[in-house]
Amino acid sequence: MAAHWALLWQLLRHDVQERYVGTVLGVFWLLAQPLFMLLVYALVFGEILQVRLGTSTETGAFAAWLLAGLSAFNALAEVLTRAPSVLIERRELLLNSPLPPALLPLLPVGASLIVEGLSVGLLWLWLCVQGQCQPLAIVLYLPFLLLRLLFSLAFAYGLAVLGVFLRDLRQLIPPLLTVLLLVSPIVYPMSIVPESFQGWFAWNPLAYLVEGYRVALLEGRFLWEAFAGLLVLASACVALGWWLFQHLLLRVRYVL
Repeated sequence: MAAHWALLWQLLRHDVQERYVGTVLGVFWLLAQPLFMLLVYALVFGEILQVRLGTSTETGAFAAWLLAGLSAFNALAEVLTRAPSVLIERRELLLNSPLPPALLPLLPVGASLIVEGLSVGLLWLWLCVQGQCQPLAIVLYLPFLLLRLLFSLAFAYGLAVLGVFLRDLRQLIPPLLTVLLLVSPIVYPMSIVPESFQGWFAWNPLAYLVEGYRVALLEGRFLWEAFAGLLVLASACVALGWWLFQHLLLRVRYVL
């Protein structure tokens, strides 16, 4: 088993390096891309549309709030984007190696940890420079990171096996992620959503996950009710994703 995990680690390193081979920034694109989008969103929503957080008018506060939400979303997006093609891309390993197939969907999950670690590290550094970092912020954030990983595992297993049969998933996921970003309170606060639409947002688990990230990292508080509800939902999703993966895996070998 230790050999399998060592091989998985090598595959993850190779996967990340392979994506940026020949580029000037290399793996630093993992940070450059979300940072660029942060600047775009901060400019559009913070300066042009004048979105504000309560009575605060500071652009720096809005940027930190935005980065906290995007840290969770970008990590999930990494998994959702890469998972549908992970078994296809690693076809030779799946068919001709003793590596357990269940380890392959962990590759995008591992990459998402790198993406999120860089984003949260940047946020923590910014807050410390501003003198606003909370002593227990990282400790309170870790349970919500666990929730994000559980959701990521569920999507990774489910989409990995479905992506073999439904090749269109690779094209469908990016536009669906754009829709998810815009219908979730990530680049704008819930307070500006019209009351007639707020009922729909109450059914969005991503909204509660992002709020948990923000409250923990920016305010040093823990949302127990949101955590408990999301833990039940995430556990059910993992069970469903794992069942789907195991149920369809035998057929995958024939399709590949």
